[in-house]
Amino acid sequence: MHRLYLKSFPPFERFKTSTLLLWSLRKKVEFSAVYDGEKFCGLTYVTYDDDTVYLLYLAVSEKLRGQGYGSKILTMLDERFPDKQIVIDIEPVVKTAKNYQQRLKRLRFYQRNGFKLTGEKLVDDDGEFVTMVSHHKFDHDAFLECVKKASLGLYKIELKETGASDET
Repeated sequence: MHRLYLKSFPPFERFKTSTLLLWSLRKKVEFSAVYDGEKFCGLTYVTYDDDTVYLLYLAVSEKLRGQGYGSKILTMLDERFPDKQIVIDIEPVVKTAKNYQQRLKRLRFYQRNGFKLTGEKLVDDDGEFVTMVSHHKFDHDAFLECVKKASLGLYKIELKETGASDET
């Protein structure tokens, strides 16, 4: 699970593993391995409260990508939390990015799985990320409260409206 986490996310997008493990000791924060029978498929890291599920990390084993496991994991989350908004953030899809095609593929994957752009971007010390929400109207304040509770107020983020010039 740790190797997949390190391999799937660039250093600037990762929290220290010790920080994630410490936060996951709190109620309503889960760092989970996902299995299909005995086969390790991937991982999720979620925090949730009464209104919101924040999916910080979703990764599928490289050998299993393209086989529907990512969609199955999102469906499981949606079934588990049917009355909550599920929020994710992704790198903005800008044509000048070195990994433009990867970003575009990620955006389309989430859109195929029912996620919609919120019109807001998450801004933290590592940059700006586009926020998406599943099946619900985005509740800005509930999302911020969820992040604050889960991180003990240590993860400082801001939400800003995306401008008309954003390419996402």
